[in-house]
Amino acid sequence: MDFRQRRQQMRRQQRYRLLLEVWQTLATVGTTAGLAWLVQHPSWWVVRPEQVVIHTDGLLTEARVRQWLQFDQPQPLWQLSPTVLTARLQQQPVVAQVRVRRQAFPARVDIWVQERQPVAVLVCQPPCPPDQQGFLDVEGNRLGPEYAPVLRQLQRYPSLHVRGWHPTQKSLWPQVYRAIVTSPVRVRAIDWEQPGDIRLQTELGWIRLGSDLQQLPAQLVALDRLRHLPRQVPLQRIAAIDLSDPQAPLIELRPEPLRRPVVN
Repeated sequence: MDFRQRRQQMRRQQRYRLLLEVWQTLATVGTTAGLAWLVQHPSWWVVRPEQVVIHTDGLLTEARVRQWLQFDQPQPLWQLSPTVLTARLQQQPVVAQVRVRRQAFPARVDIWVQERQPVAVLVCQPPCPPDQQGFLDVEGNRLGPEYAPVLRQLQRYPSLHVRGWHPTQKSLWPQVYRAIVTSPVRVRAIDWEQPGDIRLQTELGWIRLGSDLQQLPAQLVALDRLRHLPRQVPLQRIAAIDLSDPQAPLIELRPEPLRRPVVN
């Protein structure tokens, strides 16, 4: 009796294992088929341009950003890697930061692009080489001249001009720009063409700074003390103001025009 009971128990266990294997196989096939159907479902695919929504500050156009993204449609949502898309956009000089978010049901990709804001215009004597044209942002990154029409349209065209710009000056630019924008005296241009004789164009005329820009904050303080100079000397007589030593400013005057004798 014990032998027959053991055989019956073993048969029941075999049938249970067989049913379990069949159930697992059916579940695997069903899951695979379901995933395949789900993957091919239109809700997981980006098939229309409006499913990729681009947000910018206005300097970049939607068409330009789509051109940089470089992906074809239709394309499954899971293949649009936020890391890859972010890296592609951040290769562009005008792009400061990027954020990408994917959404399913329905498929959608949101891309936020923060542009670098031009704060100064690069100017030079024609013919100008390409590396001396365009704009600078607050960090000293050079932006191309093709953004000029958009900046005028948005009324964000910089009023500060920079001459003689060179990439080696990028590390100094944030400090220089911060000092200029906080100065009580309006600065219209900075001339960097002669590294030993850096100059500022202000409402008082040309200001000579010398070569040590570490003194720029003190020089601008000294310049502020000279704001009322036109009350004593006409502006047309001021040729330049030398602030290479901010403790001892030098004012260069043009010769006073000769007066014609009055003939009776």
